[in-house]
Amino acid sequence: MRNQKVGENMLQIYFLSVLTNIVAGLTISSKFLSTKIDGFLVFSEKMENRMFRVVLGSITLLTGLFALLNHSETSMAILGDLLPAVTAMAMGLILFINYFFSGEENGDNKFVQSVKELTDKYGNVLGIAGIIVGLIHFLIPTALFL
Repeated sequence: MRNQKVGENMLQIYFLSVLTNIVAGLTISSKFLSTKIDGFLVFSEKMENRMFRVVLGSITLLTGLFALLNHSETSMAILGDLLPAVTAMAMGLILFINYFFSGEENGDNKFVQSVKELTDKYGNVLGIAGIIVGLIHFLIPTALFL
């Protein structure tokens, strides 16, 4: 076994960051994308599964946190993965919160109502932004803020 420095060869976090940004973005904006893209309805139905959403939300949230804390020699400290980490954490939080507060017993809670309103209003935008950030981060991994 080789000795590895902390932060060296942390491609796992990079690839997880790219993958979770894209998949979470597709999941959050799946209803919108199914109206715009023929054949996406099959995937959209699968992405509406509550268990899929909470697992993806948890993984995306943790990956965003680790991407924010991760430092590699090819990226700038903190700023190198700032935008992918923030979008991943935001999308993970949305998926995670929607899972726990989607029940009818929380229908009169003001916090739940405001989260649902924000998700309905800006969820598609955040989802598509997550897809774009993930793709740009994949294509240009050493860009500042990406």
